[in-house]
Amino acid sequence: MMKHVDVSLLSSKECIGIQINGLMHCTTINCKWQCLTACQGQKIIRTGRNSKGVEIGPDGLAGINKKKEESNSKQKKL
Repeated sequence: MMKHVDVSLLSSKECIGIQINGLMHCTTINCKWQCLTACQGQKIIRTGRNSKGVEIGPDGLAGINKKKEESNSKQKKL
């Protein structure tokens, strides 16, 4: 399945993996930065948002974009 992500919402200074794949990203990969102070996703994990203030859900930005698209299509049908 291909994910569609609005790259303008990504913070280049933070973990891209978490932003795209979601908060469970760290548990599904073998990341050498995991649990270290060098981890660039710690703030996202704590707050659920990247430094741009964009919400990062369980499925990442792609999941949020998908929910917005579904919501928009439902509104158009009404």
